Amino acid sequence: MHTMRMTPSAATSARPKTRGLRVLYCEDDPVLRDMLQERLSADAKVQEITPCESPRQALDAAVVGQFDVALLDLALGEGRINGIDLGLALRGIIPQLPIVIFSQHAVPRVEDVLPPREQVSWSFVQKRGKLDVPGLVNILEATTLGVTSHTSAEHGPLPGSETLARLTPRQREVMALASAGYDARAIAERLHLAHVSVRRELSRAYKVLVPDAEPGMDLRTGAVLEYMRITSTSGSPQRLS
Repeated sequence: MHTMRMTPSAATSARPKTRGLRVLYCEDDPVLRDMLQERLSADAKVQEITPCESPRQALDAAVVGQFDVALLDLALGEGRINGIDLGLALRGIIPQLPIVIFSQHAVPRVEDVLPPREQVSWSFVQKRGKLDVPGLVNILEATTLGVTSHTSAEHGPLPGSETLARLTPRQREVMALASAGYDARAIAERLHLAHVSVRRELSRAYKVLVPDAEPGMDLRTGAVLEYMRITSTSGSPQRLS
C-alpha cells in the first residue's frame, strides 16, 4: 500500500508551466538506462534527460547542470552508495531537488530513512515487468510539485538505519561524496562550504561509523567502507520489457 502527502516544493516553484522536465537519471544497468532514456525523451512532458551510470557521474552533472527532478535507482552497484543517500548528496548541491527512487526493492517509509527536514518531494516507484512511461512521468511531475509518496511500514527500516540516524543530514551529504571518491576540498567546493567545516563534519562522522577504530587504522577508509556497507542494497537488476 502507498500513501501520499502534498507539500509545496521550493526547488521547482519557479519552473515555467510550459517547459518540460529536466531529469537527472542515475542507473547502473546499461540496458535499462538506455531504454528508459529513449522512452522518457520521447514524452512531451520531458524536455531533457541526463543519464549517469554511477553516483559520481550524477554528482558531477549536478554541479554544472540545471535539473527539475532526479530519477535514481536504489541499488547502484556493489561498493556504491544507494539511491537514497545519492539523493541526499544531490540535495547538498541542488537544495530541495525532488527525488524519485525507481527500484525493484521494497522501500521503507520515508520517515524511516530520511532526516525530517529532507522528507519533502520524495517518491518511490516499484519497477514492474511492464514499464508505464506516462505513469512514471506523471510521478516525476507530481514530485516536483511537492508530492511525497512511499510504501507502508510493513517492510521496516533499512539495515544500518540506526547508525545513519546518528549522522546529521550534513554528515550524510559529506560521507556520500567521500564514498563517491571526492576528497575534502572537492566536497567543500560542491557543497559551498569551508574546507575546515568539511573536515570537521567528516571527523564527526568517522566517530559514528567506526567508533572502535584500532590504533593505526585509516579512519577515512574504514568510515567510507562502513558507510557504503550500510547504505548499499543488494539484488540483481530486473529487466523491463
